[in-house]
Amino acid sequence: MDGQKMKSSRVKLMLKWPLKSNLNPNIYSDPVSLIPKELIEQEVEEITTLEEVNETKYQGWNTETLAIELTQPPRNDEPQWRQVYTPRNCFWPLAKAHVLAHDSAYHELVAHGLRSHCSTKPYIIAANRQLNTLEINALARKGHINAGGIIETTFSAKKYSMELSSAAYDKLWRFDMESLPADLIRRGMAFEDPNAKHGLQLTITDYPYAKDGLDLWFIIKKWVTNYVSHYYPTAGMVDREVCTWGHEDKKDEPWWPVLKNQENLVQVMTTIIWVASAHHAAANFGQYMYGGVLS
Repeated sequence: MDGQKMKSSRVKLMLKWPLKSNLNPNIYSDPVSLIPKELIEQEVEEITTLEEVNETKYQGWNTETLAIELTQPPRNDEPQWRQVYTPRNCFWPLAKAHVLAHDSAYHELVAHGLRSHCSTKPYIIAANRQLNTLEINALARKGHINAGGIIETTFSAKKYSMELSSAAYDKLWRFDMESLPADLIRRGMAFEDPNAKHGLQLTITDYPYAKDGLDLWFIIKKWVTNYVSHYYPTAGMVDREVCTWGHEDKKDEPWWPVLKNQENLVQVMTTIIWVASAHHAAANFGQYMYGGVLS
């Protein structure tokens, strides 16, 4: 990547000329640049307005340095030193090297290091301190599924509500059946058909959850496949920690997915994303319309 592309996030439109530094003049002396407007006009062949620049074939990645002003603030009883250099000056390569040395440090410490790395850390720290990533689950444990909570006092199962849920988890829940295609096949709502869209033929064609859901499932799977392939080009590169991942109480079940290659990982990640997004949306947002009132 060349310097112009690296500095693409630092390009600034100059609205006034001459340039003027924001540094304290009592410390750094005269803040007004020595680069005259006439010099810039000469270097850009009299293209002086933004409109004129836009009408040419100039591109952001083809820009060139027009002039360099090196400045040294007063020190040790010596006055401020300033000098302007242009491409026609014999010291131009030296001036460019001087700028490159300082600008590279600025880029790494400010444009890259600070803006891209260091300044994002407080966001992450604040998120970990203030935002519960399982906030909905935490609220549910506190007021919904707790003993004597909303569910036990309003649902028909009463105090056995969570016991019922736990029994279903123990006897019925299988991670490998949580993917939409496997779920539909298990419920008899679809069967494998290599000639059908997505490789599945729906038992009932007018079944929006299945029809729309399969479109979403394979969109998610395509994105996950590209993501996994980028980080794990070969099966041998899949992390050892990822390969041993699983529910502590379910990972030894014979049906628990074995993570040996990218395809296995894609299936697991797609299933997790599906359950937490589209499946939850379908199961959650229609509850009130279904059971909130009697009509």
